[in-house]
Amino acid sequence: MSGKPSGLMPQTLKEQPAPFQDRNRILQKVYDQLKQCRLKADNARLVRMSIQLESTVARGSKSAQGYRFNMSVLLRDILKNKGDFRKIKVLGKPLLAPKKGVAPEASTYMTSKSEVLAKLENIVIDPLVLKKHGYILSRNIDEESPDRSDYTQCARCNTKFKKDEILKDTICTYHPQKKIYNRETKTHIYSCCGESTASTSFLRLGCEKAKHHVFKSENYSDLREISEFLSTDVIEGEPNVLALDCEMAYTSKGFEMVRLTIVDFFTNKTVFDEVIDPFGDILDLNTLFSGIHEEDMKKAITYQDAMDRILTPTLINKNSILLGHGLENDLNVMRIIHYKIIDIAILYSTGRYKSSLKNLTFETLSEKIQTGEHDSSQDAIATMNVIKKKIGVSIDQTMW
Repeated sequence: MSGKPSGLMPQTLKEQPAPFQDRNRILQKVYDQLKQCRLKADNARLVRMSIQLESTVARGSKSAQGYRFNMSVLLRDILKNKGDFRKIKVLGKPLLAPKKGVAPEASTYMTSKSEVLAKLENIVIDPLVLKKHGYILSRNIDEESPDRSDYTQCARCNTKFKKDEILKDTICTYHPQKKIYNRETKTHIYSCCGESTASTSFLRLGCEKAKHHVFKSENYSDLREISEFLSTDVIEGEPNVLALDCEMAYTSKGFEMVRLTIVDFFTNKTVFDEVIDPFGDILDLNTLFSGIHEEDMKKAITYQDAMDRILTPTLINKNSILLGHGLENDLNVMRIIHYKIIDIAILYSTGRYKSSLKNLTFETLSEKIQTGEHDSSQDAIATMNVIKKKIGVSIDQTMW
């Protein structure tokens, strides 16, 4: 970070949306970012720009949380557009008015369903690419499938254990959240507890304990032990576009679906949203990530009931385009084989790295999701809206 220049101070407002020290710190970030992007501007001008931008956001923010969010969007846009004020918006409004004689950007509002379907067909992912990313596209057992074993590895603590002993009490010590690389310390930090992988503390091994180990089946041979896969190829129906998301829990039979949400692309309506009773005994509802609590399971329907309701000519059929993020995980726990897929984790991947749905939603829609327990309804809608933004469809259009 550069040193603080003379005169860089937040404007005093009648109603402060955030503490002065927070505004001062964020104002410094705006200045640093502008200086990095607009090296030809003199220092005094950069200071004035920074103060004006920060105060505009401060006046338009009604809470500290709103202020921090709006400023994070502005900082992102400054960096993304390399300081080009013609492309930067503040609180959703263009920072600079278009020049005279220059037409504003064309509306993204589309009225033709066939036009939208054609655009979506163009980004449906090739089956060969889907297969590389773990999608199961055949009910034939792969000759290269690993040999069956009585042992598996715990998905939380990596301990090897016998599958048939999964209900026996043990001690599973683990971190519920993934580790994040810290560039300054060059170590990995667990976001759940702040512990470092370089630590010698017992907490390095895990900040939570459970009475059972758990596992995830990933290959076809293991997944079909619970239930056979169902192919949509045999279900005739009209073309439609559906965004879906599952929430999963750990059971005695592996990683199973406990909630399924399906949203219609053209109407924005939720057409299916049910809690699903898994086949195995529940070991961990994975509430932090599934959003499912014990009381929710009282209204659960069976897996077979769910499949009977969704695999139909009017819902999921052979001509449906299914939208999702990391959709191979959802289809695997649903035990469904389908070919017309748009997976934004693949669509927006850079090399072997995939962006999280949380990051993609923020980057493309300037919206924050998954700030607490996950919600399959919120995730399905976010995925759908990211794709709408990509192909130029208004997220509010429901009449065609």
